[in-house]
Amino acid sequence: MAYPTIAVANAFIEKAQQGFLPDLDPMKLQKLIFYAQSWHLRLYNEPLVDDFFAKWPYGPVIPSLYHEVKRYGSKPITNLISNVSWKGDDMVIVTPTIPHCDQKTTALIDKIIEVYGPLRGTQLSYLTHQEGTAWSETEKEGAVIPNDMLAKHIK
Repeated sequence: MAYPTIAVANAFIEKAQQGFLPDLDPMKLQKLIFYAQSWHLRLYNEPLVDDFFAKWPYGPVIPSLYHEVKRYGSKPITNLISNVSWKGDDMVIVTPTIPHCDQKTTALIDKIIEVYGPLRGTQLSYLTHQEGTAWSETEKEGAVIPNDMLAKHIK
C-alpha cells in the first residue's frame, strides 16, 4: 500500500525533530524519499509513496512535495506538513503520518537514514546524477521518472 507522500515526508521530519537526521532541508528530504521509494520498489515490488518523481536540474523531485516545503529554501524543515481537509461542513487540519505499527516501512526509513542521512542534500543530489541512475537515464528535463526505472537502477 502506497502512502501519501506527505506521510512519508513527515516520518523523515519526525526523525529530524528527534535528532536522528541532521540538516533536513527540502533538497535532502526529496532525495531521501527518492531513495526510500527506489529501495521499496526494489525490495517489495510496490511503491512506498503514491506520487511520482520528475527529472529536475538538481535531481529527482516530487513536484507536489516541492511546493509544500519550498518556503524553507535551503534551511532545515522544522515542522510537520499538514493540510486542510473538509469533513462534511467542517474544516479540519490533517497531518498525515505512517502508523507506528507498520514496522516494515519504519525499518526501511531507519535504514535510509542510516545509509544516506549523514549526507547533505547537495551530496545526495550529486549521487542521483551519477551515470546509470534513474535520473540520468531519464532523457527529458521535467519528465516523470517511471517507478520501474527507480527499482531497476538502485544499487
